Amino acid sequence: MISSLANTILFVALVATSLIVVVMYRKLKKFELYHAEYKIIFEQTGAALNAAQIAVTRFSTESKDTLAALGQRVDEAKVLISEIDGRTDRDRSRSKPTVTFNS
Repeated sequence: MISSLANTILFVALVATSLIVVVMYRKLKKFELYHAEYKIIFEQTGAALNAAQIAVTRFSTESKDTLAALGQRVDEAKVLISEIDGRTDRDRSRSKPTVTFNS
């Protein structure tokens, strides 16, 4: 009778332990899946950050080139404006009518 009581307690303990092991196994599988998802997300995040860094570097380089070209065009425009102003002043001085008074 004592051995059957001990066997029953040990059997219940074995069943409880088995259930706990199954639950823990399922949780570990979920964590494994989450880990795989996090790994993929971190890899994608790293790739996105690298792409953003490359884009910022290119933007900076292209901005410098554009700014240099714009500065050159502004200088060319200043020269052209001064030439136009000079020609306009000459044309105005040539075309000024001389006023004569008839008495």
